[in-house]
Amino acid sequence: MINSVKSINNNQQIIQQLKLNHGLLLNGYNVQPSSQAILKEDGELYVNLYSGQPIVYADISFFLENLFIDKENYDSTLQPSNTCINFPIAEITYKGELLKSFSECMNDNNANLHTLYGRFYARKVLIGNKLFIKDLNLATPAQIDVLKFCLFCTYNSAKYSIEILFNSLFTLNLLPKIVTLDGEVLNTYEKLYKWMISLYQEKEKSIFIVSYYNFIPISHLEKIMTSTDDFLDKNQLGVTNFKEMLNLEEWVGDAVSDNLASWTSDFQLFQGLVFNQNCEMKISKKTAINFIKIPVVKPSNKTYLRIIKPSTKLEVSLISNDIFSLNGLSFFSPTKSNNECYGNYIHILIKCEQYEILLNKDNVRPTKEFEHAIEEALNNMMPLKALQNIFNEYGQLFPQRIILGKSLKNILPTSSSSAFETIVSEPKSFKLHLDELNISYFLTPNGKIIEINDLLNWIQNPSNLEIIEFDDIIPLYKILEERQQKKIDDLSQNNHRILMTGVTDLKDLNNSDVEYYKRINIELSLEDDNYEVFGSIISKDNLKLEGIYVNFGSYDLNGFFAMIKKLEKTNVDIKECHILWMIVGKPSELLAFSPSNREFQVNCIKKSVILQPNKLNYLIKTSFSLSRGYTIFVHACYSFANYEPNYVIELIEWSHNYIVFQIIKSIYDESNDIPLIDFDEVIDLDLHICVLCSYYKDLKIDNKKEEFILNSIGYILTEDNFNNRNQLSQ
Repeated sequence: MINSVKSINNNQQIIQQLKLNHGLLLNGYNVQPSSQAILKEDGELYVNLYSGQPIVYADISFFLENLFIDKENYDSTLQPSNTCINFPIAEITYKGELLKSFSECMNDNNANLHTLYGRFYARKVLIGNKLFIKDLNLATPAQIDVLKFCLFCTYNSAKYSIEILFNSLFTLNLLPKIVTLDGEVLNTYEKLYKWMISLYQEKEKSIFIVSYYNFIPISHLEKIMTSTDDFLDKNQLGVTNFKEMLNLEEWVGDAVSDNLASWTSDFQLFQGLVFNQNCEMKISKKTAINFIKIPVVKPSNKTYLRIIKPSTKLEVSLISNDIFSLNGLSFFSPTKSNNECYGNYIHILIKCEQYEILLNKDNVRPTKEFEHAIEEALNNMMPLKALQNIFNEYGQLFPQRIILGKSLKNILPTSSSSAFETIVSEPKSFKLHLDELNISYFLTPNGKIIEINDLLNWIQNPSNLEIIEFDDIIPLYKILEERQQKKIDDLSQNNHRILMTGVTDLKDLNNSDVEYYKRINIELSLEDDNYEVFGSIISKDNLKLEGIYVNFGSYDLNGFFAMIKKLEKTNVDIKECHILWMIVGKPSELLAFSPSNREFQVNCIKKSVILQPNKLNYLIKTSFSLSRGYTIFVHACYSFANYEPNYVIELIEWSHNYIVFQIIKSIYDESNDIPLIDFDEVIDLDLHICVLCSYYKDLKIDNKKEEFILNSIGYILTEDNFNNRNQLSQ
C-alpha cells in the first residue's frame, strides 16, 4: 500500500513499497510477494495513466487477497463477496536486471527456490483501489439498478469533474453494501463520492495493486531477459473464480439510460416545482426524494399541435410553465387561489416529443432530511406557515411524468370568450388549422422566430432537448408516509379547531370590584382576528367556579379581553383564581394551530335567540349528531351592542340533534344577596356554541404544559342530562 503518492520522491521508493522486483507466491486464493527480491532496484520504471473503465468481476466466490494491507487491521469479513470492482488509475511496468543471488539459486536447483522467490514474476501491475458489493444476491432487481445508477453517476462525476445534481437521490443504506478494501461501509452518497474524489482528483491518495498481469514463470526469467521475444502471459491475477468480467458500462447495461445522468443535471429532473404568489415557477433548491427504483425512460416520436383558450390567469401561468393539468395543485400552491379571469387570447403550441421519463411516487422515498423537516413543521405552533416554508424549499408539486423534446409557441387574440382545447396529431394537417388562425410564425423558448414555411424542416431536424411538459403532477407531500400525509391533510381542511389554550392568573385584580377587564396577550401573532374564545374561571384547586362568569371579546391579532363578573356574593379571593381559555378558529385562516389538542374535532354554532318574558329554556338544533362524551362550550353577546350581557347560561339537557340551554339575566344586588331576574324586555342574544366531538377527557394547556379536565371549562354530555323522552323541559 502507498500511503501518499506525494510522499514518494523517487522510483526506488515505488519499487520498494510495491515490491515490484519480487516474485509472486500463489497459495490457495492468496497472492503475496516473495520474501526475496528477484530483480535489482535500479531498473526502468514506466508509469502510464489508465484510460479504460473500471473492471467488474461479477458473481465471484472468492477474491485473491491483496497482502500489502496491514494484516492485523484487515477485515476478513470481505470474503467472500458477490461482486468486486477494480478502479485502476495507472499501469506500472518494471524492467530490471536479475539479482546474482537469484541466478545462483536457479543454477543450484535449490529446493527452496519457490519458497524464497515465488513461482511467477508480474512485469506489469495496475494500481488504484477496489470496492466490493456484498449481499447482492439478497437485493431486488430495482435495488440493484439503483446501485448501478449511483456507482455509474458517482464515478463519472468524480473522474471527469462533471457536476451531476443527484447527491440526494440515493440512500445507500437501503441497498446492498458497498465496502472498501479496509472494511469501511460506504452507506451514504457522500461517503461514496468522497472515496471516488480521493481516488481520482486528490493528489494525496491511498492506492493499492489491484491486479497483476504479464506473468513470467521464474524458471524462464533468465531466458526472457536475454531474448528479444515477448514471452509473457497476458492473464491477470487479482480476482479469481468469477462468473464474468465486464467493464463498468457493460455491467450497468440497461439499468441506466445513457443520458439520464446528464439530463438529471441539465434539467434538474426529480426536483420539486415551486410557485410564488405571482404564479412564477421555479425548480426547488433542495431534493426531497430518494430513488428505490430507477426512472423509466421511453423514446417518443409524437408531434402535435395544441390550441388552448385558457379562462383564468392560473391556467395561463401553468401553460407557460408546460403544465396542462390542474389536478395536482395543493393547499400549499399559491396558484390555487389565482382564478382571476383571463382575456380573450389563445395559445398555439407545437410539441415534438422525443423522450418520456416516468417516476411513480411508489418508486421513491422521502429523504430523511425532508421527513425530519416535515415532522418539525407539524409540531410547530404555526404548522401551515412552517410547512409552506419547507415546500418553498423542497417543492410544492412533484411531476411523475416529464416529456423531453422541443416546442414552439404563439399567442393570438380571439373573439371566443369560452375556454376550449384542440389537439391535432398529424403534422400534415397543421397548415389547415394555422391558415385559419392566420399565423405566419412561431417562437422557440429562446425567442428565435420560425417561419411557417420552415415549420416542417424544424420538425424534422433534431435540436437541443428541453422540458416540454410536466404531467401526472401530485402534491409533493404525497410522497411522505401515510401518517404524515394524514396530518397535512388534516391541517389543510377548512374546519374549526382548537388553535391554542392557556391559563392566565388574576393576581392584578381587586377583590372589592364586581366587574373586571383583563387583557390576555398570546405568544404568537395570528394572521386574522376571526376566532372565538371560550373559557371559565377556575380556583386555585383547578375547580370551575360557578359564581363568577367570564366572557371574551375585542379580539385582535395579538390577543383578546376577558370580561369577568361576579354573579353572586362570594368569598373567593379573585387574586387566587385563573382564567382557563381556549381559542377556536380555522387553522387555514389564522395559521396558528398548537399540536397539543389536534385530536379534537370541533363544530361551531352561531344562533340568535330572542329572549322572552317568563321563558327560561331555549332549544338549539344542530346540523350534526351529538353523542355522549362530547363537550359543550357557550358564551353570549348582544347582536347590536358593544357591551357584554349579564346572563347565566347553563346546559339543561340534550338529545341527538339539539341542545337546551337555560338563560337567566342576572343582576347582583348587595342589599339582599340574591340575583334578580329581569324578564321585562325582549332582547336579541347571539349564542356562540362550540362542540368538541371527541371522547378525550383532558385539555392540554399550551402555556403551562398542564392538563385540565374538560368539565373545568365546559359541559359534558352525559346520560344524566340526556333527554330520551323527546319532550322539551320548560
